[in-house]
Amino acid sequence: MDIKQMHYFISIVETDFNMSQASKTLHVSQPALSQTIAVLEKNENLTLFERAHGRLQTLTPAGEVLYQYAKEIVEKYDAMIEDLQQESAQLRGNIKIGIPPVVISVVFPEILPKLISSNPEIRFEIKEAGAVELKKDLLLQELPIVVLLRPTGLDLGSVEEVVIRKDTLSAFMSKGNPLAEKEKLEWKDLHNQPMAIFDSTYMIHHQLMNKFSSLQVKPQLYLQSASWDLLLNATRNSNLITVLPTPVDYYYFSPDVVRKDFESPIYWEVVLCRRKQKRYSRVEDFVFNYMRDYYKG
Repeated sequence: MDIKQMHYFISIVETDFNMSQASKTLHVSQPALSQTIAVLEKNENLTLFERAHGRLQTLTPAGEVLYQYAKEIVEKYDAMIEDLQQESAQLRGNIKIGIPPVVISVVFPEILPKLISSNPEIRFEIKEAGAVELKKDLLLQELPIVVLLRPTGLDLGSVEEVVIRKDTLSAFMSKGNPLAEKEKLEWKDLHNQPMAIFDSTYMIHHQLMNKFSSLQVKPQLYLQSASWDLLLNATRNSNLITVLPTPVDYYYFSPDVVRKDFESPIYWEVVLCRRKQKRYSRVEDFVFNYMRDYYKG
């Protein structure tokens, strides 16, 4: 029994025992397919199909056993051939990655240049968008790898999530803002305060709105934007307050802006995500593992 015979046998079963359809799927003539199955049954001294009026009807018990094993063997054979072909080729190809802009700025400033410069045969396409949009792109299979914020709301049975950064959200405001005098803020301090926050395409927007709703805090939302640097700059010469990931403070310095922690902060967990599949392209697997291992190390 060889791989070709098993492949033909599987195709017949999966086309509902329709020899004509199976032969079209396999791109072989129907007589050649029938002969291959007849030789298989004769050589193995087995009856694999129940027949009626010369037509295949269903599998015999022996056929059921062969089908289960043949499926596994053919899948492993195909995987082996693909691996061997990839080993003979250089690591090259295209990869799309979705990352929210604020995450690119504060989490990825070092890793992306290293990853890109050390793999010149890989073409990287980075999509910058809010976590809400990127989550949709992942589920629609438009992006193989995305960076999101927890809670993602994704099914962990079908999506792999790896935490690569955990921090908090902080308030940013001008040093002249009355709240800048406080050592730490409580969420109720933001009641009736003029604020600039991310728009609804960003997970932070929804985290804030849920927090405000749960505490019956009603800030005055003067500005909503997808641009974190616009939100930050908007606080410099006004009483506007924004809420951003704490690490923004390490990468953006302005003598006019101060950062304040919250007594009970919202946590900012950045996660690397991809759909769970039996197999990934070599490039996709390499990039995902590189990013995962970089932050674990």
